[in-house]
Amino acid sequence: MSYTPRPIGRKKSARTAWIVVAIVAIVAIAAIIIAIIFTSNQVGPNPTPTVSPTPSPTKTGTATPTVTPTLSPTPSPTAKPSPSGSGSPSPSPSANPAQAWADQTYGTFATLAWSHTGDAVVRLPQLLGGKIKGGILTFTNNAADDSDFIVQVFDQNGDEMGDPLIDLQGDYAGTVGYGLAAPEISSDSVPTTVQVSSSGNWAVEIAPVSAAPMGFGDYSGDKVILIPAPKNNTLIANYGLIGGHFGMTYYYQNQLFQVLVPNTGGQVPNQSFALNGVPGVIAVLSGGPWSVAQPN
Repeated sequence: MSYTPRPIGRKKSARTAWIVVAIVAIVAIAAIIIAIIFTSNQVGPNPTPTVSPTPSPTKTGTATPTVTPTLSPTPSPTAKPSPSGSGSPSPSPSANPAQAWADQTYGTFATLAWSHTGDAVVRLPQLLGGKIKGGILTFTNNAADDSDFIVQVFDQNGDEMGDPLIDLQGDYAGTVGYGLAAPEISSDSVPTTVQVSSSGNWAVEIAPVSAAPMGFGDYSGDKVILIPAPKNNTLIANYGLIGGHFGMTYYYQNQLFQVLVPNTGGQVPNQSFALNGVPGVIAVLSGGPWSVAQPN
């Protein structure tokens, strides 16, 4: 039996080919794994974070210091609003010619109320860019030990404007007017402050002249009243020397005035006074009852 051996060279070639194929396959698989790992490690662009706006801190204002009542008036609850604008106030429409005349002549403003104990300086109402020429002051004073009670008006230069409006001892309740007559010191003088001298408790209401009682009738004590143009340009007054004094002054167009009764008084019934036939203001200083009327 013959034996023919296989060629050794062919066996080696087949094994070599398989080895090459395996190596190529391993390399390919390794490349794929590396590619996958590399791809998974790639970092994409970070998203821009949305920033919530930081709320601005609420600004806490500095507390406004409380003004002492002697420095700044407190409007009364029934105060009517001041007219707006920087010019002189326009008179409020009124069916009453005396009130319209008073607003036009003396100016109008919101009524103010003050109360205090002892001496004080009260600021009178003023308008930005305008002038308040006059007003009325209704005072009550509870004196301590019958001490002096004095009320004096000063202008913008610190000068006294006429005699004191009130100068007495003891308690007081009444109404006086300031700036009713043309300025006695200079045409540019404007009433700006009232100096009150008192050792007790007192209160004052500052109101425009047009807020004064209107018409003829019976009154008592110090008063300021508006009157229309009286019949026959005549005023009839009844008064007496009660409390030691009586005086009556009439104010009319352009802040002119006429002293009807000097501040001394006497018992005078039915005394007639010739007026100017126009609306005006009557200011009375009296320690008791009095009345004004017009002819029938």
